[in-house]
Parts: sequence; structure tokens; C-alpha cells
Amino acid sequence: RALIERYVEAGRARGVQRIAITEHLFRFEEAYTLLHGWWDGDPDPHLAALAHTYWKDHVSGRVADYLRLIEEAKRDGLPVLLGIEMDWIAGREDDLRRFLAPYDWDIVLGSVHYIGAWGFDCEEFLDEWDKRDVASVWADYGALVRDMAESGLVDVVAHPDVPKVFGHRPAGETPLHNAILTGASANGTAIELNSNGLRKRCREIYPALPLLERAHALGLPITLASD
Repeated sequence: RALIERYVEAGRARGVQRIAITEHLFRFEEAYTLLHGWWDGDPDPHLAALAHTYWKDHVSGRVADYLRLIEEAKRDGLPVLLGIEMDWIAGREDDLRRFLAPYDWDIVLGSVHYIGAWGFDCEEFLDEWDKRDVASVWADYGALVRDMAESGLVDVVAHPDVPKVFGHRPAGETPLHNAILTGASANGTAIELNSNGLRKRCREIYPALPLLERAHALGLPITLASD
């Protein structure tokens, strides 16, 4: 609660009217239990084991406690929204829907962090980039983001071009932008402008300016985030 109050104080000083708190799905015990074993669909047992370990190590609380914290802050007049960053797990849409359904979320961010069990934006999985074709990775990621946005489960596409995080970029990025915008346009899903890329090796905000400009021209909403 003290951290939330500090966020609000800093935001107010800069003209921010509301702050959405968006904890990651994989930090919740309920999500770990519901989705356990999704990583086993990857044919590479090493990647599956890494993904399992990552999820197990990051579980840190229960949804009920998180909701109570945010709802109490709301009742006390703090301008906060109840949100979550939902990992899109291919083939587990029904489970994700089941996880989200009982709660009155103000905003759901949708993010793709895994291609199979490969956490392509995590340091723990970094060596896998040396085994992959960069353009193919971006294409696979784009297809997953499009599926996620078209599912209707999310309000926002988080850090849309995150595969650039370690500096791996294909010759052309337009195909990824096309996939993201096609998916987002299906339900008017917002595009997140996320400053975290400035702290990463890519040294660039997510998304790259051409994607942001095209999203704006399509009338898609834009959200702001620090991750």
C-alpha cells in the first residue's frame, strides 16, 4: 500500500490522473495451479524445464490478496485501477478466460513472452536466440499477438514489439506491425507505449515509432506504461 501511495504521489506531481496496477499473471498461485504444465507442449525438454522453473520461482501471492489491496486503495480515494498483465499461452485460451472471469478487472494487458516454452525476452533463455532465425521468431511472435488480440480477452497489447529487447531485429519489421495492427483492430484493442525498452539492450521504447504512428492513424487507443 505504501508503494501504491508513492506511485500516486509521483503521478499527481506530473499530471497523471489515474494509475493502473497491473501485476503479472504468473505471480499468482491460482494461475500457476490452473496453467501448470503448459510448458510440456514444447518438444525441447530443456526449454520446458526452464519455463517451469521460471514460473515456479515467481509465484508470490494470491489473487484475493491482490484484489483486496487495490480495492481498499480505491475505497480510500486513491486514483488506481485494478489490472493484470496476462501472459498469452497458446492453446490455453479457455483456461485464461476461466482465470479472468471471476474478477472485476478494470484493465487487462495482454502480453506474449513465450514461443512454445521459450521465454524469448528473458535472460535465462538468451542462448536460444543463437539457434533461431530472427525473422522467423518475429513472425511467430506476431501470429501469437494477433491471436491474443483477436481473442477478446485483453484490452491492451503490452510492449508490442518486445522481441527486439536484446537487439535481435529482422531486415524488415513491417510484417510484425501488420500482424499486431490486424489483431488489435478486430476489437479496438489499445497499443501500449512502454518505456521499459529504454532500460534494455534495444534502447528503444516499445513499440517503434512506425507502429505507434500507424496505430494512432487507425484510431486505436494508446496506453502509457513503465513496466
